[in-house]
Amino acid sequence: MQGQLLIAHPLLNDGFFNRSVVYLTNHSEEGAVGFSLNFKTQFLLRDLRPQVKNGNFPIYEGGPVAKSQLFFLHTLGNDLADSVEVSKNIFVGGDFNELIHMIEHGKVKQYQVRFFAGYSGWSDYQLEGEIAKGHWLIQNPINSDFFGHAPENLWGLKLSEVKETYRIFSDFGSDPSMN
Repeated sequence: MQGQLLIAHPLLNDGFFNRSVVYLTNHSEEGAVGFSLNFKTQFLLRDLRPQVKNGNFPIYEGGPVAKSQLFFLHTLGNDLADSVEVSKNIFVGGDFNELIHMIEHGKVKQYQVRFFAGYSGWSDYQLEGEIAKGHWLIQNPINSDFFGHAPENLWGLKLSEVKETYRIFSDFGSDPSMN
């Protein structure tokens, strides 16, 4: 499942993961790790690192675990040392100081990297149990196109790609009883 998207089922009402799209960067018998792609915070990289020139990169809430740590996904590949390829030209981590240098010199665009405060994590077989209960829809992303979509539209877009009739759920507010 590594490299796949988890799309919260429209009827999932689970606090943080309600209406989330999570990109799985690691999945094994010990558990799973991923980053929620569609919860942009009000913070920018320059808010956390004021010395960074060109630090107008948004910070996303990657998940409820380790929220005080900064993580990143990117499409820079081998241009960034120590990057780990997850799948299809999508990488996690790498040399953070080198990335900051690249950003300061205008060599990285916002659609090439996404920063996260925290991550989403599951213990061994926990995610499989949630999938079996129907909490998640799974999609194999064709490429890193989700980097370029507006975060507020990503859940509805990915939901309708899985099943077109689910598009109606994206038109409702987060609490359908209020419609």
